[in-house]
Amino acid sequence: MITIQKIGKLFILLLVVAGLASCNDDETAPFEVTGEAIIVKRKINDEIRYARYLYAYGNYPMTSAKVTPPEGGEITLESLYVNNYTYADIPDTSGFTTTLPDIGQFTFTVVNEDIEHVVNESLSFNDLDIPVIDSISYTNQTIFVGWELPATDKPDSYLVVLVDEDYESVFSGVLLSNTADRYVIANQSGTWEQTPVDGETYMVEVHAFKYESGFTADNYFLNANDLSIASAEVVWGEDLN
Repeated sequence: MITIQKIGKLFILLLVVAGLASCNDDETAPFEVTGEAIIVKRKINDEIRYARYLYAYGNYPMTSAKVTPPEGGEITLESLYVNNYTYADIPDTSGFTTTLPDIGQFTFTVVNEDIEHVVNESLSFNDLDIPVIDSISYTNQTIFVGWELPATDKPDSYLVVLVDEDYESVFSGVLLSNTADRYVIANQSGTWEQTPVDGETYMVEVHAFKYESGFTADNYFLNANDLSIASAEVVWGEDLN
């Protein structure tokens, strides 16, 4: 059985792949930091549950980062990489609840070269439906996955990924429009991080994104407001037709 204890790990990996946490090539540019809050919705043990992902990334390394959420108090973000460009608070499954976390304004405070920087981020919630996977099959080293398109409240885009039992990224597809309802995980259809092993169990996920008002698919992780995830297990090498 695949665990999703490391669900946020894949999200941040895709963030880095998208180039949003890369170092700054222009050493004369001033320090800038972006704070982001995202509501993630998915099923855990057949229950719909929610979590907040909080992260801050800068164009230069930071020495600390914290967030004041709408409910008050303070959340300390942890550095995700040795370069200290990205700090985050990513809950594991125990942090997903059946109750929607508080939304509103988040105040991010980070320190770069002993100077404190403050940015604000406003989070709303669209209650984006979890995609419904209606077909999945495996044959000849290829996975075919299809999902239903919602009649209303469509997401802004979809992304199909494949992860292993440790929730490590195996495959990430290309960003799809909100009219896409199928995808083929194959040799040339996306980016492979690992080579799948026959007999091993993997999880196919369909990610549905809703962006912040006024934003588009450019830098889709940067602009995401809601992320709803559907998942289905496959055994690599076992035909499912």
